[in-house]
Amino acid sequence: MRLINRPLAFILAAAVLAAAVVIIAEVIGFAFDRSPLLVHWTTWLHWTRRTRWDATVVRVWSAILIVIGALILIAELKPSRVTRLGLRSEDDATDAAVTRRGLAGTLRAAAIGVDGISSATVKVRRGRARVLAASAARGQEAASALTEPVTQALRSRLDDLDLRRPLRLQVNVVTRGR
Repeated sequence: MRLINRPLAFILAAAVLAAAVVIIAEVIGFAFDRSPLLVHWTTWLHWTRRTRWDATVVRVWSAILIVIGALILIAELKPSRVTRLGLRSEDDATDAAVTRRGLAGTLRAAAIGVDGISSATVKVRRGRARVLAASAARGQEAASALTEPVTQALRSRLDDLDLRRPLRLQVNVVTRGR
C-alpha cells in the first residue's frame, strides 16, 4: 500500500491546494464584485438551502462516501507484507533482520560465485527462495550437473545467516540462451 500512498497523497495535496486557491479567489472576487469569479457557487448555495438532509440524493452520496472511506480505512489497516526476515541472535535484546531484497542479493552473489554460473535471478517469497541460475555451459547435462554445487553454496549462505524461519530453497540451473 506504501507504493499507492505517495501518489495519492500528492494528488490529495494538489487538490487541496487548488481548492484553497479557488476559495481565496472567490472570497476576494465576492468582496469586490459581490458575484462568483471562477465557480458559480451561488447555484450550490441555493440547492443546499432547498435540499433537506433526509433527501434521497443526500443519502445516496453519504452512503457512497461512507463505503469509499471504509474501503480506504480497511486497506490502510491491513498489515503490510513482511519485508524483513528475522535472524537468530544469542541475546534476546538484539533484534536483527535482513530484507527480502538484501537476502535475494546475497543469494544471487552466492550463486554467481559458483564456477560455471554466469548469472542468477532470485525471488524471495513467503517461506521460499527461488533461484534461476544461468550456466555458461552449452549442454543441459552440464547445466544440470551444476545444480548440486549451486544448491550447496546457497544452503551454506542461508545457514551462515541463521534465519529464524528457514526458507525452502528451489534451484533451477539452465543454459544461457545465445
